[in-house]
Amino acid sequence: MDNTYKNIRNRLLPVSFFVPFTFYFILFAVGGYIAYYLLAEQKMLPDTLYSDLFYLFLRITTWFLAIVLGLALVITLTSFLYFLAQKKRNRIKFFINAAPVVKSGQGYQKQGMYIKIEPVLKPFLGFVKLRIKYDGKYTEKFSLAHRSQKKIISNTLEGDYTWHLPEIKEYHIEKLVIYFEDYFQFFSFTVSLPVIDHFYTPPAQQNADSFAISPRRTEETDTRIEELKRVEGEIINYKNFESNDDVRRIVWKIYARNKELVVRIPEILDPYASQAYLYASFFDIFKNSYNSTVDIYFLNYYKTILWAVYQKLAKQGFEIRYISDVQNPGAAFISDEKAVEYSISTGKWQTEKDLKTYVNMKDASVVVITSLSDAQQVEELLGASTGSTFFVLVRLSKSLQRSYLLGLIQWLFIQQEKNELEKYRTNWQLSLARPKITQNEKKLENILSKYDKTIVI
Repeated sequence: MDNTYKNIRNRLLPVSFFVPFTFYFILFAVGGYIAYYLLAEQKMLPDTLYSDLFYLFLRITTWFLAIVLGLALVITLTSFLYFLAQKKRNRIKFFINAAPVVKSGQGYQKQGMYIKIEPVLKPFLGFVKLRIKYDGKYTEKFSLAHRSQKKIISNTLEGDYTWHLPEIKEYHIEKLVIYFEDYFQFFSFTVSLPVIDHFYTPPAQQNADSFAISPRRTEETDTRIEELKRVEGEIINYKNFESNDDVRRIVWKIYARNKELVVRIPEILDPYASQAYLYASFFDIFKNSYNSTVDIYFLNYYKTILWAVYQKLAKQGFEIRYISDVQNPGAAFISDEKAVEYSISTGKWQTEKDLKTYVNMKDASVVVITSLSDAQQVEELLGASTGSTFFVLVRLSKSLQRSYLLGLIQWLFIQQEKNELEKYRTNWQLSLARPKITQNEKKLENILSKYDKTIVI
């Protein structure tokens, strides 16, 4: 039933865009007619000065409103016909560009957009509003927040728009709908422009938990760097304790287990560039599409954490090699960082490339996994690790956790504003996949707790 209603609505919605008058005009026309009828039917003494003046003022008011509305119609229609003429001559130039993401604490992104259209003749004291069709959907009708212009009269429409977008991904723009409206917003003339463009919403900035990594050293040491980088000792991480060793480097865990005094090999300063290979798995062992919480909110959360991990590694000064398990369309970027940002933003849960197929333990410095990863394969990779690979588990359910007592108090005494986060949390609580994912999550935590160089976020 809901799908049928949505399909009918989606078909009728584009038709309604081209109605030449607004709902405000209908209200005004109905209200004006009722008022005129009631006033005209007033019982008065005929052939008196009061009655003559009353009907004279009534006619003057009616003609005044008709002239004002007619003027508004002519002005708006002029701007509309001017734009149609420019469109017919292929003179319309349209430019749209994604601005930095506006942070939001309600589980969704607010994407800033810069839009520029020319030539556009704005109706005198009127409005030019827009609507964008993207990925088969339409935005609400909106006005641009105009930027300051030096020209008093300009035929360029440009400004900013903050766009409520629910997902971190690549969006494709298909059409631009332009409305020319008068100063009363009674008349609305519409033009649609076909547009082929795309943009992606990058993950928001977030600090990652502090941790250090052991990057692979470069095989070809011919690229010197200005700042020396700290790396661990070659091949072996530990050696037997000697009298001249620092007692602070003794590994007491090994002593408690084997009664052997060993120390970590101290870090050395490497004058050559080092690479850190970052593997981030989007594999989903359950091979299912669940609901909006898993498909949108958890995926957004994972991308945000993954981007934070990447930036954390990059700040340590190493050359990060991001290896993706999701096929991305080829695109040119001004820097490797932008290419990684795009790859992470456009990633999605996949069921084709599992961890064993994807991760190369010979060069992996950091492996990022999620609550949807295969616990058995994670254990096998950890067992095969030589101790130089760092494993990071992103607990997806953690993104929705909150204090039970606090939630109960808010539910009893505080009427909260409905937001996207509450919808995602409700969907997660009612999801049949929640027990399976949380159980797999606990299993992964137990596995990682048995090894060093693991962290749970």
